Amino acid sequence: MTAALSIRIPPDIEQRLEHEVTRLNTTKSKYVQDLLRQALAPKDPVALLMQIRSDYGISPQVGMPQTDKSRHSKELARQAVARKYKRPLPGDTESL
Repeated sequence: MTAALSIRIPPDIEQRLEHEVTRLNTTKSKYVQDLLRQALAPKDPVALLMQIRSDYGISPQVGMPQTDKSRHSKELARQAVARKYKRPLPGDTESL
């Protein structure tokens, strides 16, 4: 089931709309429906991020540190506990 929608638009936009639907050989309703579908379609967040970065000339690496923390999570946890309790780490010869 379709619903009717009524909007008020300024004369300059009405004129541009008329020109565009004539150029595309379509109706105002079809043209506006297509625009609404496009505007309301689900967006891919990664694609949006890449588009924004491209638009503003931001390097893909800025703000995205490349780390191996997940690979070394046990060792990082040991280091955190050792610092908390002020214990020397295994193999640490400086604190002896």
